[in-house]
Parts: sequence; C-alpha cells; structure tokens
Amino acid sequence: MANTQQVVIVGGGMAGLTAACYLAKSGYQPLLIEQQEITGGLVNSFDFHGFTLDGGIRSIESSGVLKPMIRDLGLKIEFERSPVTLGIKDRVISLSSIDDLQSYESLLVELFPEDQKEIQTIIKKIRKILKYMDVLYGIENPMIIDLKARPSYVIKTLLPWFFRFVPTLFQIDQLSVPVEVYLRRFTSNQALIDMIAQHFFKASPTFFALGYFSIYFDYHYPKGGTGKLPQVLEEYILSHGGIILKNTSITQIDIENKTVWDSKGQEYPYHKLIWASDLKSLYHRIDTQKIQKQRLKEKIIKHKAFLDGKIGAESVLTVYATTDLDPSYFKAKSSGHLFYTPKTDGLSQVVLPKADDMATLLEPLKQFLELNTYEISIPVLRDPKLAPKHQTGLIISVLFDYETVSHIEKMGYYQEFKSFVEHYMIEVLSKSIYPTLKDHILETFSSTPLTFKKRIGSTDGAIIGWAYTNQPIPVPHQMSKIMKSIQTGLPDVYQAGQWSFSPAGVPIAVITGKLAADASKKHLKKSVMNNIASSGVVS
Repeated sequence: MANTQQVVIVGGGMAGLTAACYLAKSGYQPLLIEQQEITGGLVNSFDFHGFTLDGGIRSIESSGVLKPMIRDLGLKIEFERSPVTLGIKDRVISLSSIDDLQSYESLLVELFPEDQKEIQTIIKKIRKILKYMDVLYGIENPMIIDLKARPSYVIKTLLPWFFRFVPTLFQIDQLSVPVEVYLRRFTSNQALIDMIAQHFFKASPTFFALGYFSIYFDYHYPKGGTGKLPQVLEEYILSHGGIILKNTSITQIDIENKTVWDSKGQEYPYHKLIWASDLKSLYHRIDTQKIQKQRLKEKIIKHKAFLDGKIGAESVLTVYATTDLDPSYFKAKSSGHLFYTPKTDGLSQVVLPKADDMATLLEPLKQFLELNTYEISIPVLRDPKLAPKHQTGLIISVLFDYETVSHIEKMGYYQEFKSFVEHYMIEVLSKSIYPTLKDHILETFSSTPLTFKKRIGSTDGAIIGWAYTNQPIPVPHQMSKIMKSIQTGLPDVYQAGQWSFSPAGVPIAVITGKLAADASKKHLKKSVMNNIASSGVVS
C-alpha cells in the first residue's frame, strides 16, 4: 500500500539524499531528481590527473547527527578524524580539543600584546559558548535516531539532557547578534576582531561563529574523499527500491494538480513533494496561471516577490593546485585542514571596487588576497591514496562575493581575473607558510561563485544558504524552530536543506531531510487509512 504513494524529491544534495534514504527504508519508492550528473551537491569529490580533490566542503562534522544516521541506515563508510590547524603569520597551532583554546589565547596575545586582557575576556566567552555547544550537539540527535527502538536511551540520556537543552536554547537565542558587533563589546582593536572573525560570513551570529571551535574538534574526512558519503547514500536508495534521475531539471510545478515537469516535458505526478533545492527556484517554477484558488495564488506571488528581494551568503573563490612536493613537506607545517592568515592587518580595511577593467581592480585585489584568511585543504594528508606518490594536491579558498565576480564577468575580464587569482594566491603562500611553493606547481585551475551558481543552482552561488545581512532572514534560524523549518505553507510541499534553515551545513541538511521524510510518511499513512475507511473496508 505504501509503495503506491509517490514522493518526488527535487535536489540530490545531502538533504534530498537523506529524505530519499529514510523513505526507501520505510518501504516507499521515492523519486529523486537531480539536475547535475552526480548527486551530493556541495559534498563531492573529483579526479584530476590522478589527484582526488573535493569540489565543495573540505571536512564533515557529525554534530550528533551524521554518525547516528550512518548507523541507523547500516551504511559502510570509513571516516578519519580531520584535525584542524590555525596559523597566523609564522605561527601555527592545533585546534583538536577544547584544551587548545589556551594555545589560541597565547597566539593572539603574542600578536596583540596590548590587548591581553581583552583577549582573555573573549576566550572566556568562547569557552562559555562551547559549553552551550556541548549541550546542543553532545548527544545523538533525537530527531535522527529511532526513539521507540531505544527506550533506555530516552530514559537515561534524552530526558536528563532535555532539562539542560531548554535553557540552553534561550542562551543561544541571546547570541544571535553579529559576531563583529559582539566582539566590539570587549575590544576596539579592529585588526584583532578581524583575526577572530574574518573567515566567517558577513554578520554571522555570535553563537555560530564563536561556537564553531566545537565544530573544528568534530571534523572528519571520509576515506576516498568527501564524495564517498553521497555515493554510499545513493547506493542505499537504489538498493532499497528508490529511483534517481540525474541530468534532469524541473522547470514547472502545478501545485493544485500535484505534478512537476522537467525541461524535456516529462511529467512526474506526486502525492508529496520535497523541495531540497534552492528555495527561490521553487517559487519561480510554480505556474501561478494554473492555480484556481485565488488566495493560494496571491500567497505564492507575494512570497516569490519576498524571496526575490533576498540574497545568498558569500560564496568561495578556490584555487586548485597540484604540486611535485612530497606530502611530508606540508605535514611538517600543518594538518590536512588549515586556516591560515599571512598578515595581522585585518581584512576589514579592504574594499573591492566594481571596476570596469582589471587594471583598476588589481591593487585592491592584491591587498584582499594578502590580508585574507585562507582555508587550505590537503586531501592526501587524510588519505595517502588521494595523490600520486610523492606529490600533493591543494585546495585553497577564500570567501568571495557573488556580486563582485558577476560584475567582473559582465565587464569581460573574468578569465583574466581567474588567471591572476591562481597566480597571486600561490605567490602569497610562497612568501609565507609555503616557501618555494610556486617553484613546484604542476597545474592550477580555479572556481568562483559563478561556478557554484552554475553547478548547484544556488542563489548567488551561496554555500550555506541565506546571507545573515537579510532583514529578516527568510527562513527559521533559531534552533528552537527547526521542527517547523520544513513547512512551506504550500499544499503537500515540504522544503529541506540549506535554504530551509540558517545557518546551514551537512548536519542541518540531514536533519531537515529526515524531518521532511518523516512528515511525508506520516501524512501518506493517514491518507491511506482514510481511503480504506471511506471504501468501507474499515467500519
């Protein structure tokens, strides 16, 4: 009976894959539709001349979500701890546990000795926030595990945790102020503020930014690259009767007749629709001309206009470099996941203009790259099989604004911009943490926010969803409201993934995907029972 109910999922990222897995596990046959040739979205790996490189996220955190999901589905995937290192100028420290906060404090004091008291106060605040993180993510998330199958967990773990969780949510909500604003309560030194916060997104909530140290302690890396995770989920869906269509773009939605069409005119009727893709695209694909109910039509048109006024968070500018340097060269300097800032001047003093030519952009762009914080991923340090022997691949990223690179493309110097960035990023690192790096480069290539927009279809090429500068943020962004984040207000349509909650990430994608699957199953079962009752089978 359950198999006669059709659930269509649009978007094959982590949210869509999770929803499909849990529907397939329960005996349904979900249809997962993905516009690209691979699933995974921002969780993917690719091969380049013998090097395995990651095209999206560099490490994966469990946060009490991912590991329980993997166990619950019986998946076989091997993870390694992915320790984080943080470097400023010529100093590099480990961030593997909360004990390393002392090293972080010492590093900041060494760089800013006149701000010692302020730094000590800030570190105390970080420690307090990390205690909230321990409560929030310190147990296996009850939204993921099967509570009926584990009654002892409910009694011994969940109930005691709940009495700490509720007041913690209140404390977390009080930390929604942008981190830059929060830090100014304790120091007026903008360079110090930049060293702490410049590698986070603009106006990131304090809890998200300063609590992220806890995420660093939880980073893991799948053997074979991050793309192994969606690969395993895809195999589970197919082996349990689910259907996956790739290279298929949904272009039209008939809300009242519950049907979607792809770009080739193929139609897919549904009982429930889970939209695990860009939220703007959902409303742009609804054919309002076919809607008979006037109130529903007006509601959709109004919300479409509301979302069109919102922007995505910053994306990333990434340079991929293959080298003939042995992995030991990089291992002597850091772990396989490094956040590195070459100078302490601070990025807030740099403004990239909307230049009409590369010559005008050149100097501010150089300063931007010299003062930025780089996220550097070295896959071969996590898995020796991910590069040819005695060679190393690097993934080097900085946050970058979509509007700026979009203007560059319109002005006609996009390729010149990319070539310069590839050269100058390597130059900056060769003058700092990796001397002689530029002499050992085999090949380089790059991706920009335009790449992400084209590949995953996200608004403004965003990698975490909505910008925090939106007023208001168009989706729930308080943990106390995450259960409601899947609701769209549209009949038989749920939303999931990075566009349904802010801030997003793999754990949020998994949670919202699971919630959307559970809600679909609940209403489908109710529909089946109602049909049986109305047919007279049940008196």
